[in-house]
Amino acid sequence: MAHDHPLFTLLYRGVSALGEQGQLGPARTEVLAGAHGRLLVVGSGPGHDLDHLPPAVTSVVAIEPSPSMRAASLPRIEAARARGLEVELVDAVGEHLPLPDDSVDSVLFAYVLCSVESMEQVLAETRRVLRPDGTVCVLEHVRAEPGTWTDRLQRAVSVGGLWPWLMGGCQCRRDTRAALAQAGFHVESLDARTLVNVPVVGWTLVGASRP
Repeated sequence: MAHDHPLFTLLYRGVSALGEQGQLGPARTEVLAGAHGRLLVVGSGPGHDLDHLPPAVTSVVAIEPSPSMRAASLPRIEAARARGLEVELVDAVGEHLPLPDDSVDSVLFAYVLCSVESMEQVLAETRRVLRPDGTVCVLEHVRAEPGTWTDRLQRAVSVGGLWPWLMGGCQCRRDTRAALAQAGFHVESLDARTLVNVPVVGWTLVGASRP
């Protein structure tokens, strides 16, 4: 499976930068509030999450399989390192985390589970590397409520595979809450809300979960 989409990287960099000035910046701060210790960022993208870490985070392992996304994240990684934070950028996928069992205190999923090849395998790997008292921070756009016009729109753009092709593999109709629950995570504290004014990816799961 190809993991690099340079044109999508350019688009996502611009959208992410705009989002930082809108609701996405505060939402990143909100979901990361409970992160602590060694934080695993699955799909670090252009690295905006590094600007929202609480003081309780002592080090970061950032997993990113896309060379163009890794390149885009370097300025923010260097800025975080200049602030004294240990940041390791790793070329890997969430389905095969190159980390030992029980080796991280927190995990962040931010707009990544929509595009992984196997959400179930990523979540199983997360359970493996996360310590039993760890925290999973979630900021993921998800499938809208069945039967709503947003759900119908998501279904329409998914026909023929055009949306995933344009958007770096994004599957906009994934039921991430159900997948987290099936993987053994508590999901009661996850809040679903409209976060951005782009209906296809606006319905968003926000909050923190634990095994």
